Order: sequence, then structure tokens, then C-alpha cells
Amino acid sequence: MKLANTTLLALAATTALVSAAPAPIISEQSLAKRADVNEVLEILKEIKSLKQKRDLVDGDELAALDKRADSAIGSLISALLNSGIIGEVWDGLTSNPQIASSIGAIIKSAIQTAVVQAPALLSAIWNSGLISNVFNTLINDSDLKTAFINVAKSIFSSAVDLITNWGSGTKTTAAAPAAAPTPTPAAKRDLDADYLDKRDLASIISYIVQEISNSGIVSDLVNKVLANPQQSIAFLTSALKNGAVLIGDVYSWAKSSGLLNELLTYLENNGGTYIGAIAKFFAGALASGDVSPSDLAGSPTSTTTTATTAPVAAAAAAPKAATTAAPAAAPAAAPAAKAPTTTTAPAAPVPSAGNDAVLQSLINVYGGTPNTQVAAPAATDLTSGLNQLVGAANQISGNLGLKKRRVY
Repeated sequence: MKLANTTLLALAATTALVSAAPAPIISEQSLAKRADVNEVLEILKEIKSLKQKRDLVDGDELAALDKRADSAIGSLISALLNSGIIGEVWDGLTSNPQIASSIGAIIKSAIQTAVVQAPALLSAIWNSGLISNVFNTLINDSDLKTAFINVAKSIFSSAVDLITNWGSGTKTTAAAPAAAPTPTPAAKRDLDADYLDKRDLASIISYIVQEISNSGIVSDLVNKVLANPQQSIAFLTSALKNGAVLIGDVYSWAKSSGLLNELLTYLENNGGTYIGAIAKFFAGALASGDVSPSDLAGSPTSTTTTATTAPVAAAAAAPKAATTAAPAAAPAAAPAAKAPTTTTAPAAPVPSAGNDAVLQSLINVYGGTPNTQVAAPAATDLTSGLNQLVGAANQISGNLGLKKRRVY
């Protein structure tokens, strides 16, 4: 199917008649080559033909036909990527009320069966602007509140260590801040290519969305996209932004499948990306009283991979910890045995493999060099850690020549 002017007119007329979804929003920077869009339309035509033939065959012929259809869906995804309109198509599908419930059911199944991976889900939540909703639900979840606070403590403890080392000059080598990722250049026009104008592109995208919606391939298409860790991010982002799934439902599905525990572990080990949002959230939670200083007191404990049982395990271990931990409450006679002016400082925590991962993620984002002999933070509770982190950053940022990072 080649896109001649008459074809464009036909597509526009068809879209006007059958479109139930909102018209796609096309930015001024959106460019799509006519040849690339032609490829998408040709593949859709092939898929439609394969679907029609499916009712006429059986046995081995049916299996072969299904294999060709599956391959064609993969080709469709690749063609959408190459054309540069995949984001608009995902937005069109996830905002189409005719198939919204079907898409929601597919996403639910993918999350509950761990088809969707934790990094992809976290990225989609972040990109959709709903990360604070998840943080708020976590802090009010009796099963996961302790695990979430420990994640935050671990991230900020590592951040304080990193900034303390920067400011105190304890590093043996001074590495330049990590280079910021090179921004993807804006699409440039190929002078030899034939581009679609904005109005035609909007009409064609609406047509593509409608064809996919009516073709019977929505389930196969969405499942294939969700099984790809990279491709699933954009689709889940669109689904969350457009309300095809609600963040509260996603939270419940991820919690029941154990995916939320994996998400917390990934969040802890990649704190450099999310530290600003976490700091902002806990500052607000402390101010509002949703979190108290007593909740945040103490050093971070291990955030296990079974976060839903963390509070139970902590309660069971409490009597044992009280009798074996040196810094815990001492016997009543202990103060008399020592001069009142003498106190024993708590031993510096030994960084665990998890803490090393957090530190490395911070270094990846903000620059610096790992130090095997990390100075212990001046305070072990998160409240003081936040203040120390901000204070140290303000004091040394000028000397380090660091640019301030804005986190939304």
C-alpha cells in the first residue's frame, strides 16, 4: 500500500468516520518518512490477510500461518520503531476506550506472571510522573514500610559517604565527574526523503491505531512488547499516563507477584537516578508527620528480597538483637564502670555488596571514585543524613565544579 495523495484522503475520511480514540498529538518536531510509514501499512495489510486465511486452513498449515503472523507482528513493532511514530501509536492504543479493558487485563497478567521486569516497571512509573504515588503507598504499607525506609537509608548513607569523601579530600585519585550522556540529536531532515506533513501524519497514525484495534492482534502485539525489557518501558509509560491501568492496581499486582520486592532492590542498587525524588518525598513525609524521626532512626538494615515478610522477621529477631548487639541498651550498672565523659563510638559499618552497588550508581550519575576505606557518616539516622548530604553538597559543589542536577 503506497501512500499517494488519494490514499491520504481516503485514510483521513476513514479515520473521521471510525475513530473512537482521541486524535493523536503530533509535535512540531515529529518527522516521518513516507517510505517508513508505507512499510508499516504494508505489514498491517499482510497481517490482515494472514488473519483472513487462518479460517480456511488447519493442522500444519495453520501452525505455519500462525508462525508467519507472529513474525509479522515482530516486523510491525520494528517498523513502528524505525518510522519514529511508535510513541504516538502506543498513546493511541492505550487511550482507545474500545480496547482499554483488554490492554489493562494483558498488563495485569504480565505483571503477575513476572513477564514485566522490575527495572522496566520502575522506569515506566518514573517516566509517567507517578513515582511519588508509589512512594506514598509504600510508606503507608505496613508490609513494606520498613523495607522502603531501609532502601532510603542505604541510598542516603552511600550518598553522604561519597560527598564526605569528595569534600574531605580522602580520595587518592581525583576523577573528573562522569560525563553526562550525550543527548539524542533532534531528527534531521534527509533532503532526499519524502516526509509526511503534520496533518497527514496525524490522520495516518489514527488509521494505524484503528487497524490494530480492529485486527484481533492487540493481545499478541502487547504481549510481545511487554516481554521486551526495553520496548515495554514506552508502552507501560503510555498505559499509565493515559489511564489504561491505574497506579494503585499496578502496585497491588506487583506486590502480589513479588515484583515489588525486586523493584525495591533495584531502586536501592540504582539510587543515583532516584535520590532527588526520594529526598523530596522524605522531606515532605517528615514535615507532614507521615514519617517520624523514630521511624528513620538507626543504620539501614539489609533490605531482603522478601520485603513483604520484613516486618515479621524484624519482630521475631528483635529479642535476639537486643541481647547480642553491642550498641544496644547496656545493663544498668554499665555507666558506673566508666567515667561519665567516656563514650564508645559505634564501629564504622562495613559496606556490603549492596551498598557498593548503591555507591557505584551514585558515582555513575554524579561522578567520583570508589574508595574502599569510606569515612563513616557523622550520623546514622536518615534525618541527620539528609541534612548532612545537603549541607556537604552546598559547601563543596563550588570547589568540585559540579553542576546542580534538577530532579523532577
